[in-house]
Amino acid sequence: MKRFLFLMLALVAAAPMANAQTFSVSVPEVRVNLAPPPPRVEVQTARPSPNHNWIGGHWAWRGNAHVWLPGHWMIAPNQGMVWENARWAQRDGGWVFVEGHWRWPSQPQPQAVYYEPAPQVEMVATVAPPAPIVEVQPSMPFAGAVWMPGYWHWNGAHHVWVGGRYSAGRVGYTWEPHHWERGPGGHWRMAQGRWRR
Repeated sequence: MKRFLFLMLALVAAAPMANAQTFSVSVPEVRVNLAPPPPRVEVQTARPSPNHNWIGGHWAWRGNAHVWLPGHWMIAPNQGMVWENARWAQRDGGWVFVEGHWRWPSQPQPQAVYYEPAPQVEMVATVAPPAPIVEVQPSMPFAGAVWMPGYWHWNGAHHVWVGGRYSAGRVGYTWEPHHWERGPGGHWRMAQGRWRR
Protein backbone atom coordinates (compact mmCIF):
# COMPACT_ATOMS: atom_id res chain seq x y z
CA MET A 1 0.00 0.00 0.00
CA LYS A 2 2.86 2.41 0.83
CA ARG A 3 4.42 1.71 -2.55
CA PHE A 4 1.11 2.46 -4.30
CA LEU A 5 0.71 5.77 -2.40
CA PHE A 6 4.30 6.72 -3.24
CA LEU A 7 3.60 6.02 -6.94
CA MET A 8 0.45 8.18 -6.85
CA LEU A 9 2.31 11.06 -5.17
CA ALA A 10 5.08 10.80 -7.76
CA LEU A 11 2.53 11.02 -10.58
CA VAL A 12 0.85 14.06 -9.03
CA ALA A 13 4.23 15.77 -8.65
CA ALA A 14 5.18 14.95 -12.26
CA ALA A 15 1.86 16.13 -13.74
CA PRO A 16 2.80 19.84 -14.12
CA MET A 17 5.95 18.87 -16.02
CA ALA A 18 4.12 16.47 -18.30
CA ASN A 19 2.08 19.08 -20.20
CA ALA A 20 -0.39 17.11 -22.36
CA GLN A 21 1.03 13.63 -21.78
CA THR A 22 -1.24 10.87 -20.51
CA PHE A 23 -0.35 8.68 -17.53
CA SER A 24 -1.66 5.22 -16.85
CA VAL A 25 -1.55 3.58 -13.43
CA SER A 26 -1.84 -0.19 -13.17
CA VAL A 27 -3.70 -1.24 -10.03
CA PRO A 28 -3.31 -4.85 -8.81
CA GLU A 29 -6.37 -6.99 -9.57
CA VAL A 30 -8.80 -7.55 -6.71
CA ARG A 31 -10.32 -11.03 -6.95
CA VAL A 32 -12.69 -12.54 -4.37
CA ASN A 33 -15.04 -15.52 -4.09
CA LEU A 34 -17.88 -13.64 -2.38
CA ALA A 35 -20.42 -11.91 -4.62
CA PRO A 36 -20.90 -8.19 -3.88
CA PRO A 37 -24.25 -7.16 -2.38
CA PRO A 38 -26.75 -5.38 -4.65
CA PRO A 39 -25.91 -1.71 -5.32
CA ARG A 40 -27.41 0.77 -2.86
CA VAL A 41 -29.89 3.44 -3.90
CA GLU A 42 -28.17 6.79 -3.43
CA VAL A 43 -29.62 10.29 -3.18
CA GLN A 44 -27.43 12.74 -5.04
CA THR A 45 -26.58 15.90 -3.15
CA ALA A 46 -26.89 19.29 -4.86
CA ARG A 47 -24.52 19.63 -7.83
CA PRO A 48 -21.68 21.98 -6.81
CA SER A 49 -21.29 23.38 -10.35
CA PRO A 50 -22.26 22.59 -13.97
CA ASN A 51 -18.75 21.12 -14.44
CA HIS A 52 -19.21 18.46 -11.75
CA ASN A 53 -20.15 14.87 -12.65
CA TRP A 54 -21.79 12.37 -10.31
CA ILE A 55 -19.57 9.36 -9.51
CA GLY A 56 -21.87 6.60 -8.29
CA GLY A 57 -21.03 4.63 -5.15
CA HIS A 58 -19.83 1.04 -5.34
CA TRP A 59 -18.85 -1.96 -3.25
CA ALA A 60 -15.12 -2.21 -2.52
CA TRP A 61 -13.17 -5.04 -0.85
CA ARG A 62 -11.69 -3.94 2.48
CA GLY A 63 -10.53 -6.19 5.32
CA ASN A 64 -11.99 -9.38 3.83
CA ALA A 65 -15.46 -7.87 3.42
CA HIS A 66 -17.48 -5.80 0.95
CA VAL A 67 -17.67 -2.17 2.10
CA TRP A 68 -19.89 0.47 0.45
CA LEU A 69 -18.05 3.57 -0.82
CA PRO A 70 -20.67 6.32 -1.33
CA GLY A 71 -21.01 8.38 -4.49
CA HIS A 72 -19.66 11.92 -4.80
CA TRP A 73 -19.27 14.81 -7.24
CA MET A 74 -16.07 15.23 -9.24
CA ILE A 75 -14.76 17.34 -12.11
CA ALA A 76 -13.37 15.47 -15.12
CA PRO A 77 -9.61 15.85 -15.69
CA ASN A 78 -10.34 17.04 -19.25
CA GLN A 79 -13.49 18.64 -20.62
CA GLY A 80 -15.63 16.16 -22.54
CA MET A 81 -14.46 13.04 -20.69
CA VAL A 82 -17.09 10.70 -19.23
CA TRP A 83 -16.95 8.50 -16.12
CA GLU A 84 -16.99 4.70 -16.45
CA ASN A 85 -18.42 3.33 -13.19
CA ALA A 86 -16.52 0.86 -11.03
CA ARG A 87 -18.07 -2.61 -11.14
CA TRP A 88 -17.62 -6.26 -10.19
CA ALA A 89 -17.39 -8.82 -13.00
CA GLN A 90 -17.87 -12.55 -12.63
CA ARG A 91 -14.89 -14.50 -13.96
CA ASP A 92 -13.81 -18.16 -13.57
CA GLY A 93 -16.07 -18.81 -10.58
CA GLY A 94 -14.97 -15.67 -8.71
CA TRP A 95 -15.54 -11.91 -8.72
CA VAL A 96 -13.04 -9.39 -10.12
CA PHE A 97 -13.19 -5.66 -9.36
CA VAL A 98 -12.96 -3.30 -12.35
CA GLU A 99 -11.85 0.19 -11.28
CA GLY A 100 -13.92 3.22 -12.26
CA HIS A 101 -12.12 5.58 -14.62
CA TRP A 102 -12.44 8.60 -16.88
CA ARG A 103 -12.49 7.94 -20.61
CA TRP A 104 -13.11 9.77 -23.87
CA PRO A 105 -16.56 9.06 -25.36
CA SER A 106 -14.94 8.10 -28.66
CA GLN A 107 -13.22 5.08 -27.11
CA PRO A 108 -14.76 1.93 -28.56
CA GLN A 109 -16.82 -0.03 -26.09
CA PRO A 110 -16.24 -3.77 -25.69
CA GLN A 111 -18.35 -5.80 -28.07
CA ALA A 112 -21.48 -7.00 -26.31
CA VAL A 113 -21.62 -10.81 -26.13
CA TYR A 114 -24.62 -12.61 -24.70
CA TYR A 115 -24.14 -14.68 -21.56
CA GLU A 116 -24.35 -18.44 -22.02
CA PRO A 117 -24.50 -20.42 -18.77
CA ALA A 118 -21.99 -23.25 -18.50
CA PRO A 119 -23.41 -26.77 -18.31
CA GLN A 120 -24.17 -27.44 -14.67
CA VAL A 121 -24.57 -30.65 -12.75
CA GLU A 122 -27.87 -31.00 -10.92
CA MET A 123 -27.86 -28.83 -7.80
CA VAL A 124 -29.97 -30.08 -4.89
CA ALA A 125 -30.24 -28.30 -1.54
CA THR A 126 -31.55 -29.68 1.71
CA VAL A 127 -32.41 -26.18 2.96
CA ALA A 128 -35.00 -23.90 1.36
CA PRO A 129 -33.46 -20.82 -0.30
CA PRO A 130 -34.09 -17.46 1.41
CA ALA A 131 -36.44 -14.95 -0.20
CA PRO A 132 -34.82 -13.32 -3.25
CA ILE A 133 -32.98 -10.07 -2.57
CA VAL A 134 -34.59 -7.04 -4.19
CA GLU A 135 -31.79 -5.65 -6.33
CA VAL A 136 -31.33 -2.11 -7.57
CA GLN A 137 -30.97 -2.49 -11.30
CA PRO A 138 -28.10 -0.29 -12.55
CA SER A 139 -28.72 1.84 -15.63
CA MET A 140 -28.63 -0.09 -18.89
CA PRO A 141 -24.98 -0.19 -20.09
CA PHE A 142 -25.86 -0.42 -23.80
CA ALA A 143 -28.90 -0.58 -26.07
CA GLY A 144 -30.68 -3.93 -26.01
CA ALA A 145 -29.06 -5.13 -22.78
CA VAL A 146 -31.03 -7.80 -20.89
CA TRP A 147 -31.17 -7.81 -17.07
CA MET A 148 -30.51 -11.22 -15.50
CA PRO A 149 -31.76 -11.15 -11.89
CA GLY A 150 -29.60 -12.48 -9.06
CA TYR A 151 -30.29 -15.81 -7.39
CA TRP A 152 -29.33 -17.99 -4.42
CA HIS A 153 -26.56 -20.50 -5.15
CA TRP A 154 -26.12 -23.60 -2.95
CA ASN A 155 -22.43 -24.16 -2.12
CA GLY A 156 -23.03 -27.48 -0.38
CA ALA A 157 -23.37 -25.96 3.09
CA HIS A 158 -25.49 -22.83 2.72
CA HIS A 159 -27.04 -20.45 0.17
CA VAL A 160 -24.88 -17.64 -1.24
CA TRP A 161 -26.36 -14.74 -3.21
CA VAL A 162 -25.10 -14.26 -6.78
CA GLY A 163 -25.86 -10.69 -7.91
CA GLY A 164 -27.78 -9.87 -11.06
CA ARG A 165 -26.07 -8.66 -14.22
CA TYR A 166 -26.64 -7.37 -17.71
CA SER A 167 -26.03 -9.38 -20.86
CA ALA A 168 -26.39 -8.67 -24.53
CA GLY A 169 -29.70 -10.03 -25.78
CA ARG A 170 -29.88 -13.19 -27.82
CA VAL A 171 -31.91 -12.61 -30.98
CA GLY A 172 -35.22 -14.47 -30.88
CA TYR A 173 -34.82 -15.54 -27.22
CA THR A 174 -35.88 -14.32 -23.78
CA TRP A 175 -33.98 -14.97 -20.55
CA GLU A 176 -35.58 -17.35 -18.05
CA PRO A 177 -33.93 -16.63 -14.66
CA HIS A 178 -32.39 -19.17 -12.29
CA HIS A 179 -34.90 -20.36 -9.71
CA TRP A 180 -35.42 -23.06 -7.12
CA GLU A 181 -38.16 -25.72 -7.32
CA ARG A 182 -39.32 -27.87 -4.43
CA GLY A 183 -38.81 -31.56 -5.13
CA PRO A 184 -39.82 -34.82 -3.49
CA GLY A 185 -38.65 -35.47 0.06
CA GLY A 186 -38.49 -31.78 0.96
CA HIS A 187 -35.36 -31.16 -1.14
CA TRP A 188 -34.89 -28.15 -3.43
CA ARG A 189 -33.61 -28.37 -7.02
CA MET A 190 -32.00 -25.50 -8.93
CA ALA A 191 -33.51 -24.79 -12.35
CA GLN A 192 -30.64 -23.09 -14.13
CA GLY A 193 -31.30 -19.87 -16.06
CA ARG A 194 -31.52 -20.30 -19.81
CA TRP A 195 -32.41 -18.59 -23.04
CA ARG A 196 -35.86 -19.65 -24.23
CA ARG A 197 -37.47 -19.09 -27.66
